[in-house]
Parts: sequence; structure tokens; C-alpha cells
Amino acid sequence: MNHRRSRPLFTAALLIAASLAPGLATAADTPVNVYQFAVDNPVDDSRLPVAPTLGETVPQSISLVPLQGEATYAYFYYNGHPVIVDTSTRSVVRVGK
Repeated sequence: MNHRRSRPLFTAALLIAASLAPGLATAADTPVNVYQFAVDNPVDDSRLPVAPTLGETVPQSISLVPLQGEATYAYFYYNGHPVIVDTSTRSVVRVGK
């Protein structure tokens, strides 16, 4: 097989596939903006003895709100603001203001 002849054809096929790929994305492929979702979907405040801070582990007694299609993060509300939590460690990764 002559590889010099097949290389331009292969390159053209890659360019066509790359140009079509963005059109193939579905709603399920769209990344979720966890913070914006939490802002748009507020829940009742959780009770904590002190305000949550970055890196702090959230107690198991605090119920986290999961997001459909996003298993990495969840949230709860404290003092009227969303608090984003890493679900694998229950660590606070963002505190809304």
C-alpha cells in the first residue's frame, strides 16, 4: 500500500470528522455549571454551628442536593448562599456570596 497517497485522504477524513463533531454534541454532553444551577435552584438553609469555609468537610448530617448528570459536585445552602461540595470527599469547594 502506498502510504503517501493515503495520507492526504486520511487527513481530509480527520478534518471532516473534526468539523462535524461540534454538531454531534447533545444536551447530555453539555457541562453543568454547578454554581449557577445552585443559584437557580435554591433550597432551605442548612444548620451548621459555624459558617462553611473552603476545604472544610461537610458533616454527614447535612443533606447535599445532587445535580442530574453531575456526580462530582452537589450543594446545600447556608445563610441564603449556595455552598458547592465535592461529593467524593464532602469538602467545600466554593462558598457563594
